[in-house]
Amino acid sequence: MSGRGYFLKMREWELDSMKAFVRELETHMDEVYALWFFYSFQIPRLGKEFDLLQIREDQIVNVELKSGAVSDEALRKQLIQNRYYLAVQGKTIRSYTYISSQNRLVRLTNHDRIVDADWEQLCADLRDGGKDYEGDVEELFQAELYLISPLTEPERFLNKEYFLTAQQRDIERQILKKIRAERTGAYWFTGLPGTGKTLLLYDLAMKLSVRQRVCMIHCGESGEDWRILHKRLLRIDFLSDRQLSLQAAKQTMTENVCAEEAFDTFLKPYSAILVDEAHLLSVEQLKILEECKKQIPIIFSSDTEDMISPEELDREISQRLASLPDVQSFHMTNRIRTNAELSSFIQNMLDLSRRKGQKGYPNIEVVYANDDTEAVCLMQGYARRGYLYQNPAMRDVNRLVAVLDEQYYYDEDGYLRAGKISEASYEITRITTSEGRKSNVRLLFHQLNQAKEKLAIVIKDNPSVYDTILDIL
Repeated sequence: MSGRGYFLKMREWELDSMKAFVRELETHMDEVYALWFFYSFQIPRLGKEFDLLQIREDQIVNVELKSGAVSDEALRKQLIQNRYYLAVQGKTIRSYTYISSQNRLVRLTNHDRIVDADWEQLCADLRDGGKDYEGDVEELFQAELYLISPLTEPERFLNKEYFLTAQQRDIERQILKKIRAERTGAYWFTGLPGTGKTLLLYDLAMKLSVRQRVCMIHCGESGEDWRILHKRLLRIDFLSDRQLSLQAAKQTMTENVCAEEAFDTFLKPYSAILVDEAHLLSVEQLKILEECKKQIPIIFSSDTEDMISPEELDREISQRLASLPDVQSFHMTNRIRTNAELSSFIQNMLDLSRRKGQKGYPNIEVVYANDDTEAVCLMQGYARRGYLYQNPAMRDVNRLVAVLDEQYYYDEDGYLRAGKISEASYEITRITTSEGRKSNVRLLFHQLNQAKEKLAIVIKDNPSVYDTILDIL
């Protein structure tokens, strides 16, 4: 009856609450049997669940079911959060909770207060709103609608127009509990691109900076992205990893940078240090931060990169982070920003031994170019269709096109590798950074993961790689 393609497990108390709710409705309206609800709907990849949703042309009625007594404040918070997720549909939202043990019906007012509701009002709401939506409810609530990145959407972050997923909240709760108890220590969470690590790190920074200053260290090329946040978040100081090295060298005035002295000189004023994209740190930078954890808490966030060949990737930083004494580590698994189909393809393309997790790739296109001229023509064709070409500074694009030229090959272990780029290759195929700390394959991995909806790959003069990727598709 839930309309699912699989059997829905229901707990006894949920069934009892549903029965009590229906009995009460039947005393106030005749055609309860004709009501169309989505029951126990969960937004894919977010873990956000609703007990009952009536979705119509102009209105959504949300009814939460409770068996035992719950405080009005807890009811209020849940209905406000539900309304946030439902509001993306641009319809009027009516929010109710029914507590069966008390036979109590409450609603959320337009002023965000919880008040007792009468059944006639609920029944009137259930009759309004036009025709019922009878399509696939998952198509209405895409996880991408709810992701906000502090770097690309700073205003929404500053206005707190977001909620953390259940996994993010659980990790945050554990970290804050230990920090408040011990005031020191190392904490490290990892995950694939798109699992919400940066949002979690910024939310932690906001909470830790309520009374004291904290320092956020950014690694890589994202310096300009956090300029707006830098201006507005006055209790959070921002450093790039490059500034960390310069500060240490400048302050100690010696080639042998003393980590302890560097900490005492310019990091001591902070109550906590948070590091985004910690996988990009150098060993010298990490040594300074390792010293910090003895005196103040330090939180590292880094990408999972185990689908990249060890020869393409310097794993020393992740190994050092994992071996920090008493480090509390977490692995984030819920992909929010990254389309699950695209993410599966990217991982399978980089490591052929994976080859799992997806039946088809309707949003992936792979085309072949014999030479530079054909490659440029294909790229221009994709540009006319709204695709953007990958570059290191790009974040969160709907359609992305990338080039794999003759430098790429698969090694005997099935990893995608990159040899020396040919001098004849045209400029846009070069994937480099000013510091050269990332291999071409590593950069390719992070840039491909910026695609949100569609991904196109132009393979130039490389038939063996083309055959292999066609086989994945």
